[in-house]
Amino acid sequence: MMLIEGILLGVLIGLVLGTIGAGGAILAVPGLIAVMGLSTVAATTSSLVIVGSAAVAGFIPRLKAKTVDVRLGLTFSALGILGTYAGTQLVKVVPESVQVVLFASLMFGAAIAMWRGPVSESNSEIKSQWPLVFVVATAIGVLTGLLGVGGGFLIVPALVLILKVPTKTAAGTSLVAIASTSAIAFLMRFEYWSEVPVGPIAAFTLAAIVSSFLAAPLAGKLNARTLQKGFAIFVSIAAAFILVIRGF
Repeated sequence: MMLIEGILLGVLIGLVLGTIGAGGAILAVPGLIAVMGLSTVAATTSSLVIVGSAAVAGFIPRLKAKTVDVRLGLTFSALGILGTYAGTQLVKVVPESVQVVLFASLMFGAAIAMWRGPVSESNSEIKSQWPLVFVVATAIGVLTGLLGVGGGFLIVPALVLILKVPTKTAAGTSLVAIASTSAIAFLMRFEYWSEVPVGPIAAFTLAAIVSSFLAAPLAGKLNARTLQKGFAIFVSIAAAFILVIRGF
């Protein structure tokens, strides 16, 4: 039964990640702890494999559809990693209550902005302002390190609302950043792999891969407004969930 529940959760993670380009880790970590009884260390390490693999699977159909900017995604990943280190240092001086309030404000603010924000259906080549890209990507990394969450939840709104990237391309570009960041983070945490139940996690990962691969082209058929509203709803639910589990 636990294996079946894990596979179903993997399907859900892949579906969400493949559709909106975010939401993998926020579902995977608590799900692995609650459903499969993993320790926090094992759950976070497993999550990197599951989410990273599902992100690659969702990225492939988008690459064929030309709704992804690989260079922009890798830039966000590289600068995000640097920013994350700075953010982890801030954890030592910023009270946890402030962190939670900041997290909630950012997530609900992003949800409202995505719900009400402008929509672009264009898939034309992105002419990003690279100085602004560097600032935004680094800032997202700092927030990720400080708050312990981030990835697509912050990348997608930043791409759409600040850098004016088309919504569908933003989701695909976010998957590039998530996949590359997950791979690097996994290598840094490889020493904990011995605590991971390989068999169940392999099944979990396969379910997420298949689901994400199938969801990505389906997402391409949705209009940008629907994707933005779907993102806004999911981010709001995820933010409320985090507030609940942190006791607020």
